[in-house]
Amino acid sequence: MDNIDTFNKFAAAFEDAVEDDNWSRLEQYLAEDVTYLNVGGPDPKSEGSAAVIAFLKADVANTDRRFESRSLMALTSPVTEGERLTRQWRCTYSLANTPDLVVEGEARYSFENGLIKEIEEEVTLDSMKGLGEWMEKYGERL
Repeated sequence: MDNIDTFNKFAAAFEDAVEDDNWSRLEQYLAEDVTYLNVGGPDPKSEGSAAVIAFLKADVANTDRRFESRSLMALTSPVTEGERLTRQWRCTYSLANTPDLVVEGEARYSFENGLIKEIEEEVTLDSMKGLGEWMEKYGERL
């Protein structure tokens, strides 16, 4: 399995976990010493597969599940260079009687021995601004 296949299977497993809360399915794609960093965000760096999975689970519970719906869309196909993969994405969150919250960013992955070794997510500056404005106006409805 090449890195794009691993990434696609991990992404599909993540979406399944968002739906059914079975996060253990992600383990098979992650190196034991994987790291996760939300670049520019307030979250600390997560280190180790158990910590990364716990962070992803908590992040979905604290953000995605507070909305009525969430739609993730790839803006670009995965691009690889050596053992690195990048992809731009857009996530749209919906909540009744509010405008959709649209967040865009870039996902960066590093691979080692066929497993994901590093994950970095970076939200665009415009999206960070829009998120802050949306939360200021509508955050209490969550």
